[in-house]
Amino acid sequence: MTLYSLLLAGGKSSRMGQDKRFLLFQGQTLVERSLSLLKNIGSDQVLISGDLAGYESITDLLPECGPLGGLHAVVHHIELQSGLDKEGRDYLLVIPVDMPYLDEQCLKTLLAGIGETDACYYTGEVFPCVFRLSSRLRSYLDSLFSQSRELGGNRSMKALLQHFSSASLAPEGFSDKVFVNLNDQEDLDTFLSGTD
Repeated sequence: MTLYSLLLAGGKSSRMGQDKRFLLFQGQTLVERSLSLLKNIGSDQVLISGDLAGYESITDLLPECGPLGGLHAVVHHIELQSGLDKEGRDYLLVIPVDMPYLDEQCLKTLLAGIGETDACYYTGEVFPCVFRLSSRLRSYLDSLFSQSRELGGNRSMKALLQHFSSASLAPEGFSDKVFVNLNDQEDLDTFLSGTD
C-alpha cells in the first residue's frame, strides 16, 4: 500500500484579497504547515496541485476547474509516474491549504475509516477526504470533464464523494476549529483574532 497525499494549493484567493497560501500560522506559512502535517502522518509521497512558486507542484490539466481539476491532474500524474494499482490498494488523501487547524488525529482517523469503501470523509464536510486510488477514479474524473468543464452539479468534490461507495464519519472528538477553512477576509479576521 502506498499513501499519496495531495495538498490543494491552486486557488486564486480572490475572495481573500491576498495569497492565503503564505499566511503565517504559528511561525509557518499555511503551505509549510500543511506539508509538515502530511509528512508527519506517514505519507509516502506528498504532492501539491496548482502553480506554487518555490515548490514542485502539478499544474492543472484543465485550468479553472477548482479542487476537482487539481485532483484530476494529480491522479493523472501518479498514473504516469507510478501507474495505478489495479487492486485499489493505494490511497490518496486530499486536504486544502486553507484549513490551518487540521491535525494528525483527524487525518489518521479518516485513513483508518476508509475500510473497504472507495472514499472516506467527515459528515457535513468535504475536506479532508481520502480516496482509494484506482483507474476507476481516473476514468470517472475523465468522463466528468469530457462532458463539460462547468463546475457544479456532478462536477464537485461533494458529488464525487457521493458517487463512489464512501464511508461518512461522525466529526466527533475533535476541536471545533479543526474543520475551519479560510475563504474570505471575515474568516481571516476571525482566525487572526484567535476567536471562533
